[in-house]
Amino acid sequence: MSQQLFYLALAGLDAAMDRATAAANNIANRATIAFKAENPVFQAMPLYGQGQPDRVMVAASQNGADFRPGPLQRTGRTLDVAVKASGWIVVQAADGSPALTRNGSLSISPTGMLQDGAGHAVLGEGFAPIVLPPLQSVTIGEDGTISGALAGQTPDQVATLARIMMADPTNDSLQRQSDGLFQDTTAPLQADANVRLQVGALEDSNADTVAMMMNMIETSRTFQMQTEMMRMVFATGQGQSSPLTLS
Repeated sequence: MSQQLFYLALAGLDAAMDRATAAANNIANRATIAFKAENPVFQAMPLYGQGQPDRVMVAASQNGADFRPGPLQRTGRTLDVAVKASGWIVVQAADGSPALTRNGSLSISPTGMLQDGAGHAVLGEGFAPIVLPPLQSVTIGEDGTISGALAGQTPDQVATLARIMMADPTNDSLQRQSDGLFQDTTAPLQADANVRLQVGALEDSNADTVAMMMNMIETSRTFQMQTEMMRMVFATGQGQSSPLTLS
């Protein structure tokens, strides 16, 4: 029984550490544009001894996310866009694959490539990076259409240049990558013409600082409780004729 209690406390200790790590990361990213708070998903993992499961550990099976939209902050900047309600902007990940972001702090590189706030190329029709010609003005419509007056032409000669690709896969199919982008793990991305943008605004992180601080306090107390349980079980095992074994 003492061994079972020890491993039960060890499982709780491991889960508490994962929760604390997620909460600390959420707080650290409170100012990150459109950041989605981490929400680790735990799963029971049976441990086998002599051919039969005799203990259970708890491990974070995936790095879940809170997909609720964050509050919008108006900036008035022409290239700032925020995704209204559900939906994502499609960008190109470092490995060349399409990925999803809600970071709409866009910019145009010296070569004319449209980029998100982290420097990823924004994709347009056919999953091709959007490259714009030299412009004297540029506007983005709520449907992602990019228009502008070409350099050397009169300001009233506005042409439609490209359209930002946007998608709206189900949240259950999305997985956060190490670079902070999301990818659909179940099906190829499809453009969704119903996704709309709020131009001249950016989406804030949806991480609640107060809630995260409360979570860290609760996790700290859980950590202390599990540690104390392990100490008591170990002390009890040391006092028995058959000492507690940790193997």
